[in-house]
Amino acid sequence: MSDPTRRPRITLVVFAYNQSAMIDAAIDSALVQVCEPIEILLSDDASPDDTFARMQARAATYQGPHQVRVRRNASNLGINGHFNAVVEAAQGDLLVMMAGDDLSLPERVARVAQAWDASGQRLDLIASHLVDMSPEGEDLGVVRVDDLSQWRTVEDWAQRRPYIIGAAHAFTRRLFERFGPLLPHVSYEDQVNLLRALCGGGACTVDAALVRYRRGGVSDRMREFSGERYLAWVRRLNVIHVALHQQWLQDAARAGCLEVVQRSIEREYQRERFVAALLDAPGAVSRWRIALQSSPVDPGWRVRKCVYLAWPGLAAAIRAAQSALRARRRGPGR
Repeated sequence: MSDPTRRPRITLVVFAYNQSAMIDAAIDSALVQVCEPIEILLSDDASPDDTFARMQARAATYQGPHQVRVRRNASNLGINGHFNAVVEAAQGDLLVMMAGDDLSLPERVARVAQAWDASGQRLDLIASHLVDMSPEGEDLGVVRVDDLSQWRTVEDWAQRRPYIIGAAHAFTRRLFERFGPLLPHVSYEDQVNLLRALCGGGACTVDAALVRYRRGGVSDRMREFSGERYLAWVRRLNVIHVALHQQWLQDAARAGCLEVVQRSIEREYQRERFVAALLDAPGAVSRWRIALQSSPVDPGWRVRKCVYLAWPGLAAAIRAAQSALRARRRGPGR
């Protein structure tokens, strides 16, 4: 049995929204972690289904070494607000993140803790590879992320940003104590945490697939191809991307590396602000006026974006063709 009076140094967070069909398996994979006693924080973002009730039921019957807590947001906060809430609620100094439709291998927390301890708990972010899993639970192979130990400084990050996946990363509480919560609309918490870690104690990758990562969750991909859906997709991603760049700049300013980060992201940030201006324009004439005026953004790129927003049905058809081509290249079942 766990000792409720002892504060665990590691928290495994299972955060979910409307995932009743998969949450039991996700929780079970958390409860069977073979490691030191940890806190397992089950957090629901005000789901309309019985996700929260299932969390409560699993926690009520658990008998084991880990401390299990269940919490629920009073209202739906979305990815950004929910993430900030669980960081605030967690007791551990190292937070291991897990989505409610994924599965953690039994050794996941132990391997992450081993890497953290091997650094003298200096590292601020630890990633791992993942097992690509179909929506039905079939394993489709290993998704490898970059070896983060090769990125030692913010300058390294500025030259080339590493590939990681937020579903398989852990980070320290001290990152949020130093930099604060995520800004509104920031959904790529892994990208924020990575830059923050490189401003601090650094990052590494455990060379093992420790998470079974289910396809079909919240992502950037369009799943319904229509002009209306395309416009909604562009608006949503633009808000997220602008917020991410604003977060990077704020964190870089706090860490004293603003010039390096600003120079690295300037081109893409200019593009995102240009798209935001197009989306805010009251009509086609105003959009074309914005597209044709002097700007640091490449003129060909500006015109193409304006065409896509003027004829979103055309853009959606192009996206559909690209998606079909990628599916054929992946082959059956992929």
